[in-house]
Amino acid sequence: MRRLISTLAGRLIVGEAVLTGDVASADTPAVHRTDWGNGYSFSVDKGGVSFFLGTPANLVPGSAAILKPGHNNTTSWTVRFSQSTPTVLIENGGLAMTSRPASAGADVTLEPPGNGGIGFPSQQWNYSASGPMVMFRNVKTGLYLRVRSSGPAVSQPVTTGNAATFWDY
Repeated sequence: MRRLISTLAGRLIVGEAVLTGDVASADTPAVHRTDWGNGYSFSVDKGGVSFFLGTPANLVPGSAAILKPGHNNTTSWTVRFSQSTPTVLIENGGLAMTSRPASAGADVTLEPPGNGGIGFPSQQWNYSASGPMVMFRNVKTGLYLRVRSSGPAVSQPVTTGNAATFWDY
């Protein structure tokens, strides 16, 4: 877990350097993403029980991201970092976490990564690491990836909101 924190923070600094270093020209190449690899998990704890960010067992486009009781292939995420913006694309099963509605409380769905595989703004997430925790804020909506106020609970859909959930990783 500690290794990923330093990786997230290190990658964020690299992304900021790209954004503030050189002035972009009209022929600047498209955003490229670097695969950090598979196997990252994100969880929240309540009463000593961990709830993992995951996907339904029968994953299809449009499925909601949900909370799972344990770590398995449905809670193992590939995280891709943008080489030209401080954002990540978070995928499982070839589908990316997506937030389109601008109102708080909407489910986060899983959709094929658009825009040539780098993700639409609705699939891009700014992140902020603090100790062993990270929070994600959607580029398009400005809303945070969060657990419903009534949760966490197994199979509960993950939503967006104005207040962040801090995810352990």
